[in-house]
Amino acid sequence: MINKIKLLLKQKLKNFIRATLLEEIDGLTQIQSQMKEFNNADEDMLYSKVIKSTSIENIIDRFKKLNIPVIYEKIDIIDFNNWRKKYKEIDKYYRYLSDVYIEKVLEHYLTMKFLDIKKKDTLIDIAALGSPYAKTLKKRLGNRCFSQDLVYEKGIKKDKIGGDAGFMPISDCFADVLTLHCAYECFQSDSDINFIKETQRVLSNKGRLGIVPLYVDDVYFVMTGPKYDKRKVKAEDGARWIWRDDKCQSEPFSRHYNPESFKERIINNISNMKYKIIHFTNIKELEKYYNNQRIYCNFMFVCEKQ
Repeated sequence: MINKIKLLLKQKLKNFIRATLLEEIDGLTQIQSQMKEFNNADEDMLYSKVIKSTSIENIIDRFKKLNIPVIYEKIDIIDFNNWRKKYKEIDKYYRYLSDVYIEKVLEHYLTMKFLDIKKKDTLIDIAALGSPYAKTLKKRLGNRCFSQDLVYEKGIKKDKIGGDAGFMPISDCFADVLTLHCAYECFQSDSDINFIKETQRVLSNKGRLGIVPLYVDDVYFVMTGPKYDKRKVKAEDGARWIWRDDKCQSEPFSRHYNPESFKERIINNISNMKYKIIHFTNIKELEKYYNNQRIYCNFMFVCEKQ
């Protein structure tokens, strides 16, 4: 009997190893094929080439023609630097990001400033992963804060909310503020639509949503790094699929709307929130001030539940 069990376990182990090896070989073969495709891709299939056509002025004009309000704001560099000193935990956390360090810190400053976060607010930082934002605000302001992410254990565990952001395990009107920092573009398939619908359920009256950056280009596209198996990516019809040719060649997914697709997917699914797009007019000034830093939060999407 014992020998039979040993033989059975041995066979199962062999089958597992074989299946794992075949899966690894299949994945490597796919990546080799993708790299060949990537190296021979036309310019309209490469991220760096596609975004060259983007005109901020043209995007704003198209938003306005779609009756999507755009307001203009200038980022106060002195105020931002003072905020970085006050919220030094956030500043310190993102320093490892090299040339986008300031951009990442700036995004958190912008949500705090333009969502007017107060001590009385219950805040959820969506798709937070390891971000210290929620914990830092709880420490500094004393308000109730949660971090949410798909990779967390499902359910509410202390100050973490796990699971799909489009179907959160929380009650109606649970939160006063929802923030997303360089996160919404990663919501694959219809999860961006599901989230904007869920926002309207979980926000309290006068609750606010902030998405920064709102990635918008002339072309509506979804991009994948050539070193990630694109067969695993869930992309919607209607978006141009392109290769990511920056430093993040193993990243699976990033969506950039154009104004028309943003209206169709997001604005048309808003029923009880007042919304606006904020355009920050002095991004170039910030890039000059913060030497060797890439700053690209041209747009922020802000909503308030009515």
